[in-house]
Amino acid sequence: MNYNLENKTIIVTGANSGIGKAAAIQLATLGATVIMACRSMERGQKALEEVKEASQSEKVCLMQVDMSSQASIRLFADAFKAKFNKLDVLIHNAANFNHNLKSPELTEDRVEKVFATNHVGIVLLTHLLLDLLKQSSPSRIITVASKGLMTYPFLDIEFDNLNGERKFNMQHAYYHSKLAQVMYTYDLAEQLKGTGVTVNCVRVTNVAIPDERLTHLPKWQRNIYKLKRKMAITPERQAETYVYLAADPNLEKVTGGYWDENNKQVSSSKNSYNQATWHKLREVTEKLAGIN
Repeated sequence: MNYNLENKTIIVTGANSGIGKAAAIQLATLGATVIMACRSMERGQKALEEVKEASQSEKVCLMQVDMSSQASIRLFADAFKAKFNKLDVLIHNAANFNHNLKSPELTEDRVEKVFATNHVGIVLLTHLLLDLLKQSSPSRIITVASKGLMTYPFLDIEFDNLNGERKFNMQHAYYHSKLAQVMYTYDLAEQLKGTGVTVNCVRVTNVAIPDERLTHLPKWQRNIYKLKRKMAITPERQAETYVYLAADPNLEKVTGGYWDENNKQVSSSKNSYNQATWHKLREVTEKLAGIN
């Protein structure tokens, strides 16, 4: 990848590990100013040093944001706009897939934590930074979903179960929130046509998870992940799709796409294309996020 990102300012949420960290390294190596937006400042600081060393770039900084907390997101957006006068790419990489969650937990905003982190917080952060993205156009928003959605071909948005009122398990909650992100991508892309801001979604495939991120799991689950790792791609390989969508000049006007790890557009589930559901999801999410 020989892109020149010298004058680009890029936010990567969840950049302290995995794909987010790999993307931060690749983007910084190409000359971008990279803001690593992380929940844990301790883990983020360690990752920041590693990203700077690997990319041989000092144009990398760490800022704190908890994507499950609307107050934290608002503070982050204010702090970012006070420090930077442009935003070329916003990459929504952070996500909650906490296997320890056996029952729904509500955030301080009274939203179920997985849906809050993986969808509502993303909508809020985009909303708060949208004026800056428009001023910086041509600019790009990148959301992240999962190839695992293919195992839920009939899943739809459960408006009566957003807080896990009827049923809850971690895997279902995660894929439900990721379906919401696919729909949000399509809907926002339509809304932003003509503004110079594009919106595209990455369909993340099976990516190897390092051992240090599995220590909290029981042994049987760690063994499953070790088996999956044999068929997985590296975080660095998947991060290349983030970089492609963030940097390739041929994509300047391409919007509303769903992209696999081979940088090819793919189809999502039938339900994900239902525009009536997009509009209802937008209305409900904006209410949950306190967007007027």
